[in-house]
Amino acid sequence: MMARLCFSLLCAALLAPAIVLADQPESPSLEDKITTAAGEHSLRLDFAKGVFFGPAWERLVAEGRNARFFLVGEEHGIAENPLLVAQLFTELSQHGYEKLAIEISPTMAWFLDQALEREGLDGLRELFSEPGGEPAFFGMAEEAQMLAVVRAVVPAGRSVLWGTDYEVAGDRQLLKLLEQAEKPAAAEAALDDLVAASAASWAKYEETRSPQYIFSFAGDPALVRAVREAWREPDTWSAVILNTLEKTLTVNNLWVQGRAWESNAARADLQRENFLRYWRAEKARGSAPRVMAKYGASHMVKGLSQTAVFDLGTLLPAIAELEGGRSFSVMVVPGEGSMIAGLNPSTWSYEPRPVEGGYLDGIAPLTRAAFDDKFTLIDLVALRPLVGMNRGDLDDELFRIVHGFDMLLVMTRSTPSGELIHDAPDQ
Repeated sequence: MMARLCFSLLCAALLAPAIVLADQPESPSLEDKITTAAGEHSLRLDFAKGVFFGPAWERLVAEGRNARFFLVGEEHGIAENPLLVAQLFTELSQHGYEKLAIEISPTMAWFLDQALEREGLDGLRELFSEPGGEPAFFGMAEEAQMLAVVRAVVPAGRSVLWGTDYEVAGDRQLLKLLEQAEKPAAAEAALDDLVAASAASWAKYEETRSPQYIFSFAGDPALVRAVREAWREPDTWSAVILNTLEKTLTVNNLWVQGRAWESNAARADLQRENFLRYWRAEKARGSAPRVMAKYGASHMVKGLSQTAVFDLGTLLPAIAELEGGRSFSVMVVPGEGSMIAGLNPSTWSYEPRPVEGGYLDGIAPLTRAAFDDKFTLIDLVALRPLVGMNRGDLDDELFRIVHGFDMLLVMTRSTPSGELIHDAPDQ
């Protein structure tokens, strides 16, 4: 009996720890730890009467002062974000920022620069009045206002906009410049064929309102190559335009063929090529301006992008380091209760729409830490030791963004951008 009692007591002793452990709460998951850490490394960004202020504003300005490049990777269509960029550029222009790199072609950037310097927002309205004259994103009122503010900060006669992308819908504007340039007769004939194809494609779009007929998507790059082959020594701007048109049609042609990665890779190559052309030209003149860049988030992430390419977000930090400096990057996303503006290509207008999931679902452990009633700036650098190399335990987007951006700005209850063309003209 004594033996049975001893055995019972032994079993009870062995089971006791298990019972105690069962009563203890579960340890937090890695995602929960990230949410907690994000809250501990957050600053509020206040916004009232069109002005940003507060601890996060001061932090953004301080980071910009210490950087050669200030990268803004965004969810397009948030009304408040271009207003923030405009205010930041104005403030940081006192510390050497002279250029704004944006997601349009070099030639369209020149068009916008000239129109703004000539007539401000009314200049943009005139440029955008013709179908195909309005580049992506900048038909939104707040985006156009941002360009006007930035243009006014930099002295007249000095360009401020750097366009590094392909041309989404402005081919007719570009073709006008090519028609005005002196060229051999063979190039003239080849250009006539290109202009006719563009006109026919746009006429089809106007008839059907089907975006597949927008020339940037429907055009044949062979038509541009024919002009280049017949025009051996074009002037500098004509060469840039021909390169933009050929790359545009090539990128979109690959996409239409279902070769998505090749399309994105060709576009990323073009972005890097154009930025380096601007940068080298400035260096040749003996200057190295500080640059603010505002693009879709996938273009600004450091490392492999969402589309599995190395884009500007990887190039610019490398240039900064070579110059003995650093870059700073912030990703801007809509938060709880937000709406954004999306382009309806059938009407070529921007329409409010709810924020969809996508990568935002993946970074939920970060956005859950945002304030309910204000914008929130989260220090991602402080979270990197926690995220570490735990790729298999986290959503790919969360891993990529924590390591690919320095900060995350969550714009809770942000509003959709409006349409420029419907605004009242400047008084």
